[in-house]
Amino acid sequence: MKCLFWNIRGIANSPLRLALKNLILTHKPNFIFIAEPWMFFEHLPRNWFHRLHFKLFALNQRHDRIPNLWCLCSNHLNPKIISVDNQQISFTFIENNETLAILAIYASTNQPLGDNFGRNFKTYKTNLIYLGVLLGILTL
Repeated sequence: MKCLFWNIRGIANSPLRLALKNLILTHKPNFIFIAEPWMFFEHLPRNWFHRLHFKLFALNQRHDRIPNLWCLCSNHLNPKIISVDNQQISFTFIENNETLAILAIYASTNQPLGDNFGRNFKTYKTNLIYLGVLLGILTL
């Protein structure tokens, strides 16, 4: 299993999308995590990820703000969401008849978001009862 996590800082930028496409084609990840896309997923050129055989399966929930963490997977995978909030997305999936888990994080260490993440991290770890992977960025 391969994962690609990129703090892209604006996926609307055509040169960055081209660089992302090249990374996907070269490394053939199973999961892609995009931090700071700076746009709504629906505004991405239609079928851009679909042509690369990926589907969106989760966005973090930031209420009235643009999601800053996108989770995509290969079309053949079917992740099961465990938890989603403003700073993380946790999910399980089956690979070679084993259930695996990933916790994708884009979190702030600033108040009050950092305190919220710290309080919730124990719950996140408890939810990941399977062999897990932790991916992410903590911003200062």
